[in-house]
Amino acid sequence: MSFKTKHIFVRVAAVVWALVGVSAYASAQSFDAIDVRDPIAQAQAMQSMIDNPYEGEVELDENGNPIIKEEQADSVKIKEIMPLESYFFDDSVRRRKHFVWVADTYTNHVKMGEVDTLLSEFNVDYPFMVEDVGDANVGILGGVSTPLNYFRRPDGNNFTFTDGYYSYLITPENARHYNNKRPYTIFAYQTAGQKRYAEESLKVMHAQNITPSTGFNLTYNTYHSRGIYNWQRGKVTDFSAGIYHTGKRYSVHAGVVNNTISQRENGGLVEPWHLTDTLYESAAGMPMKMTDALNKANNTGFYAVQAFGVPLVPLTDSVFTMADRTAFYIGHSISYNKWARNYSDTYKGTTYRITDRQGKVVDTRNFYENWYVSPTESNDSLAESLLTNRLFVQLQPYDREGVIGTIDGGIGWDMYQYMQFRLKDYITGYQTTKHNSYYAYADIRGKVSKYLDYHGFMRYNLAGYRAGDVDIDADGNMYLYIKEQPIILSGRFGFRLQEPSHWAQNYFSNHYVWENNFKKQNRTDLEVTLRIPAWGTHIGFMQTLLGNHVYYGADATPSQMAATVSVTGLYLRQDFTFGGLHLNHRVLLQYSTDESVVSVPMVAANLSYFYQFQPVKEVLTVKVGVDAWYNTPYYAQGYNPATMMFYNQREAQVGNYPYVNAYLVAKWKRMRIFVQYQHASENLFENFKASYSLPYYPYNRALLKYGFSWYFDD
Repeated sequence: MSFKTKHIFVRVAAVVWALVGVSAYASAQSFDAIDVRDPIAQAQAMQSMIDNPYEGEVELDENGNPIIKEEQADSVKIKEIMPLESYFFDDSVRRRKHFVWVADTYTNHVKMGEVDTLLSEFNVDYPFMVEDVGDANVGILGGVSTPLNYFRRPDGNNFTFTDGYYSYLITPENARHYNNKRPYTIFAYQTAGQKRYAEESLKVMHAQNITPSTGFNLTYNTYHSRGIYNWQRGKVTDFSAGIYHTGKRYSVHAGVVNNTISQRENGGLVEPWHLTDTLYESAAGMPMKMTDALNKANNTGFYAVQAFGVPLVPLTDSVFTMADRTAFYIGHSISYNKWARNYSDTYKGTTYRITDRQGKVVDTRNFYENWYVSPTESNDSLAESLLTNRLFVQLQPYDREGVIGTIDGGIGWDMYQYMQFRLKDYITGYQTTKHNSYYAYADIRGKVSKYLDYHGFMRYNLAGYRAGDVDIDADGNMYLYIKEQPIILSGRFGFRLQEPSHWAQNYFSNHYVWENNFKKQNRTDLEVTLRIPAWGTHIGFMQTLLGNHVYYGADATPSQMAATVSVTGLYLRQDFTFGGLHLNHRVLLQYSTDESVVSVPMVAANLSYFYQFQPVKEVLTVKVGVDAWYNTPYYAQGYNPATMMFYNQREAQVGNYPYVNAYLVAKWKRMRIFVQYQHASENLFENFKASYSLPYYPYNRALLKYGFSWYFDD
């Protein structure tokens, strides 16, 4: 099925979802009649109408109150709308038209999120460029990236080959659930460039409640770039389906996820000067290091988290939540995640020529030094799966928002399977390595007052694989209010002692082979932040100490650093607003005590300047502005296609280049649209044409991009 055909299919499916959703929701409503003479029933009905503003059969006065006529008291009935019964959400959340959250797979908690309907950062269509100062990347949508902010980089403990796609993937840990008073659908599409080289993304999400406490959602995302350079193409597709019930006593969150990755690997430009020299007039003619290498990866998983509450005080029918009652909960969490990956190339397709500036060939090289299995071609496959079972108990002494809000404790069992070929296995097939790990964990959180809250978590591996691993995380917030405006001081401490990734210890392929016996790594994190939302101020200090740190060195293979490495960061965000003019600044300062182990830019920044106004009040909002990203020169990490890993190369520095987008964004009722001139700085700065984010991987050329997002909630 072609990409265009898929788009048509998904568009039709979105309309069908919406139509089916409306009819399903209408048929699912089952209301019990309430006598209007019952004051308790009246109060419940009024609260239901506030929380669920559907049309009913009750005549209302000018203030929105039901008109009760004494002479009709015996015959007039009010159809009660079922309330949102949940111990997760307070009254302020219940009243929202839409809200979204992520379920915790360790404890009986959820983490609230934001529904994607705002103009803020809508035009930033590369998902890896949304957070703070952005990522170093291969220059295309659907390609790999790694955060410039070291403190956000993936920990690389399980299937490390897809860490470069962290910003795209849907996982059991980040799968979203929606509560909507009406069926809710988002349809978004963006495209840019000529059809032959186009970048495109399509996002479709439908969420619908069956009852106020029960709902489901379907999500489909695809990111695709055909690339302007030779053998450059990236595509990532995600799908998830989730269902939940957040009742007064019982809750369950369950779902399935699927992620697919397809990446043509060209290895980057043969020489950096090819980008600026007049010898090559078009991007398509520039020589790349590889012409047939291909990476493919596929992931399938499912998850289910459920808990049953036992109140220790009597509950009445008029109580919709146990959140403020003494209770305990018994819960279970299960998840299964499997990744499979294949890498292929040929010796001919990875051989390239070195030329001088007159086009004369001076040398011929191959991208890889070793060809262990076949001297002519590679076809490397491997897979990993993880089955997790957790049983937990949650104690709620009185109130989930109390001094001791909840105390959680649990035990878990993880079953790992790693599958790959060895040289001897080309006759016998895959070699499968199995490990079992058993652990216990605890979690406590509470709110001393409106001025102080805290949270602490600890996990310890008792036996089996990774026995002795420790994970400790503690954080807290202090609030000071000036004229009801908060000033928030937050602190976080983390300590982790963990076994290095299986793939850092054992790996076999046509180009790289290693067997290591690394010691456990340890990492200590300290973070302090000050936020003043009314002033648009965010100041953060981060400090990390790394012991026995495993990293990929200049030869692209894993090594372990015996000495301690320290990384220090200072993050500054300051937003200024003058009427409709917004000047937003994000700046990150970083320092590493050993750049050959942890390489970071000293300064990285993201500046967003725009003017926002309403040509038609409360109907049309328009935003015109520019976004810019910049970092100082440094030895950025290199990218190795054979391992799909970033490594600490020491050949070339990148940076000192402002990457700028100019855009116009508008929101008209429920539709958002944008037009963007991406990489406008290519034609603005004559002296800054060597535009690289990663060594040898240039940014995409300047192009006009446009797209829209339309949501339906009726």
